[in-house]
Amino acid sequence: MMGLIWFFPCNEIKKIAWEVLKNFDHSLILREDDPLLPAILNVYEETGIKNGAPQNTMKGQAFKTELATAYPDSRLVVTKETSTIEGMIKIIYELLKDKLNITKLTFTSGVNVGSAEFETKNNLDRCPLCGIFLNENGLCPKCGYQKKN
Repeated sequence: MMGLIWFFPCNEIKKIAWEVLKNFDHSLILREDDPLLPAILNVYEETGIKNGAPQNTMKGQAFKTELATAYPDSRLVVTKETSTIEGMIKIIYELLKDKLNITKLTFTSGVNVGSAEFETKNNLDRCPLCGIFLNENGLCPKCGYQKKN
């Protein structure tokens, strides 16, 4: 139906995206060409936290894309993009584009706001009653809706 706008329930986005996005929560984010990166890695090595610390329980999934690499044990993300809102939009879109039907991302940081719109290439079916992704059998795991063929 043309003109119909779907909003995805925030708690469902969190379930899908949080394993990747929590790599950015309380983490050090540096460009790969940052002159501080080798010194920081050296300090991590010397203090024994390069491969994790017992109190580091907020680890996301490690990832490596063209734009960024996450080192969850070290709570470090190394990027090719500058950590501006525009750069972060590119990185986040790259990480989630195959998991969600992203049509627009907007980030804010202080008084800065950046948005980007995307044409989704996914055909991920969602429940018309609650917005949750349908499973491979066309069934909504939340409310039980069954897609008619």
